[in-house]
Amino acid sequence: MTTIDSLSDVAPTARAANIGELPIPPYRGTTLPEIDYDAHPAYGGMLPKPTLSERLYALKIFVKTFAFVTIRRIVDYENMPLLSKEAGFSGLNFSTAMRYIGMYSRIRLSRMIGTLTGARRPAMPANPALLNKIKSDGIVCLTLTPEEIEQIRSVTDPGFAKLDERRASIPPEKRKFDDNVYWCTRSADPAAFASVENIFKRYGIIEAASAYLGRPVGVKHVNAQINDQDLAFWKRVFPDTQLADPWGSYLHIDATYGMLKCAIYVHEIGPDGGPFCYIRGSQNAKIGWFEGMVRRTNDFSGFSGRRPDARKKFMALPALLRKKADFGGDLSDNSPDVARLREGHFPATSNYGNCVLFDGNGMHRGGMVNKGERRCLFILLAEL
Repeated sequence: MTTIDSLSDVAPTARAANIGELPIPPYRGTTLPEIDYDAHPAYGGMLPKPTLSERLYALKIFVKTFAFVTIRRIVDYENMPLLSKEAGFSGLNFSTAMRYIGMYSRIRLSRMIGTLTGARRPAMPANPALLNKIKSDGIVCLTLTPEEIEQIRSVTDPGFAKLDERRASIPPEKRKFDDNVYWCTRSADPAAFASVENIFKRYGIIEAASAYLGRPVGVKHVNAQINDQDLAFWKRVFPDTQLADPWGSYLHIDATYGMLKCAIYVHEIGPDGGPFCYIRGSQNAKIGWFEGMVRRTNDFSGFSGRRPDARKKFMALPALLRKKADFGGDLSDNSPDVARLREGHFPATSNYGNCVLFDGNGMHRGGMVNKGERRCLFILLAEL
């Protein structure tokens, strides 16, 4: 009998968890920070005025990407199965398009019937304290038992081993974000999903996520991730300038909708080990539908990048459209917004817990390793 099997199954009430108060006040802002790009030294203060053709070109890309992001939102893409990860998706063609359309139609019909019959509804929270905390703070730190962490290690070791092998074949300076992530799938890694699901149910995490999101949810993704001190993606923010790296580097909101995320540390992580960081309560900042779509469009289009070509395209947009989901690197350290962000900035080191549940609509960052490496799992909770 495994350690997980020997623990109690899902009970009417979730296992009690020590949910403590975070040691910082909540975010005092009501919106995301506003950035004056015309006055920014790496944007309007440095780049030449865009020409009419550059403006039209940037707007063309923006409109096409905005349409793409809108379609993703309409079809509820984040809460649909991913052909690319689970079903041997080899590229977009007529066959795969028809497969996805057929699958999408069946799922939408099933969900519509479930809504009409009352079968599709959010779960009742087995752990009300957990639900209330995620509502107020946007982040909750829990402590899984050593036996649970050991079980997670054992079932995810094959994924981390494959990730180690891949990373070893790529020089550190050439590694991209996806080179540091291994996507577990239910077909190839069933034990990883089963272990995470059992633990989440035991602590009432799945029910709390369902109640929070207002829909039935489950574990959609389990991803092994490794970050180390060689992957300094948050440094040299503006590589063609002499500007110092800002405090807010890599602060962002997610480009996805309708899901919660969870980080599980498989080893101790201290302040220099790249802990997950969150601006407490920032998930309650008001972001209108259009603003949210604009921010995500610029991220999907590549306009959020900070190399000269990306900044030129971004500055060619009308001022109304100059907003990013990945905005932290553009914040000036002397901005009043940064003072508010610093107040609510919470680094979730291991002494606060090893299981961090959070709403990606709040401002956050992580993986900024100064010493050694960080190994953790990222789990996405969405409707299946």
